[in-house]
Parts: sequence; structure tokens; C-alpha cells
Amino acid sequence: MNKEILNQIKQEYQEMAKISKGDFSEITELEKNPIVQRYKHLMRIKETCYGRDSDYEESYIFNEIINKFGNGIIKETNKIWFYFLNMPLSKYEEIFNKSLGGMNRDSIVSVYLNLENAKEVIAIPLEKKTDFESKNIVVRGKQSIDDPSDRYYNKRYNFFKLCITEGQDLAIKRMLEKESSTEKDKEVSKSKICKIK
Repeated sequence: MNKEILNQIKQEYQEMAKISKGDFSEITELEKNPIVQRYKHLMRIKETCYGRDSDYEESYIFNEIINKFGNGIIKETNKIWFYFLNMPLSKYEEIFNKSLGGMNRDSIVSVYLNLENAKEVIAIPLEKKTDFESKNIVVRGKQSIDDPSDRYYNKRYNFFKLCITEGQDLAIKRMLEKESSTEKDKEVSKSKICKIK
């Protein structure tokens, strides 16, 4: 073997021996380098995304982004609340593992989830629901989707997708436009019902 190969073998042996004894000092030092951090980040993305079916790929990527950033990382949100549903306080405490001391456990609360941070959940006493909704941005989601959790994740997916593809301001505007058109549809259908009677 030539000298260059022998040197590579010796270096490989020394590195393996060092690491097998738990000496990770060189690795630790390299991981501090921004270029190495970027490389590791891109390799994780490559392992996660590369080679998937193209029809499936876009929704998979959006869901990965939402799962990474929408579960507690985003602290400063636009305070867009998704109306989840009304439920007894006892059920709220059981599902969300949160306590609202000082209230009767049988009282009904309106539950709202933050559209950008799934860990931000609030419960409002039913008698304060109208006041809360008048002072905050509240969205509801497609009524054709029965499960409120599915409605939330559907609305959230669309919001994040719009933020990424068209910008945050436009995403908020579109969410509000969809909400107001949904409200108009409800009013139209109510007026039709009144006329039929």
C-alpha cells in the first residue's frame, strides 16, 4: 500500500479508537460551526423529504412545517382564535389538562385554540363568549367537517400554507374573508328558512 493509504488507515484507527472511548471533543467542536449545523439540518430534511411521491410531497412538507413550528415554538402570534366548541368545564379540564379554579365544574365554557400555536388553548365562560369574540379574531372552519379537531387542523393547514406561499398579511386577510363569507352564507340560509316558513 502507498503512504497516503497507510496514513488514512492510521487516522481512521485513531478516530475510531478515540470515539469508542467516549471522546467526542472534536465532534462537539465541529457542531458549533454554523456550516456544519446547516449541513446537518439539510441532511435531516433530505432524509425526511427526498424521494416521496410528488402528489403527496407538498402536503407532507406543509404538515412537517406545521408540526415543527405550530406546536409551541411560535410564541408571538397574531391571536387568531379557532372556535373549537362549547363543553362542560370538567370535560375541558380532562381533555386539555388545564384547570380553571373558582368555576363550577358543570358550567359550560367556549373553548378556543390559537391557530398558530396549538399549545395555546383558552376557555371562556359561555356568558362572556360574545364579548370575547367581539374583541378578538375568531375563525371557525368548514362546517362540513364534523370533528372539531379536524376542522381546526384543516383551517390551520390552510393558514400556514397561505403564510408560506403568499405572506402572513394576505393569509390573515384571506382567513377573515372566508369567515365573513361563511357568516353571509349562514345569514342567507337563515333568511331562506324564514321565507319558507
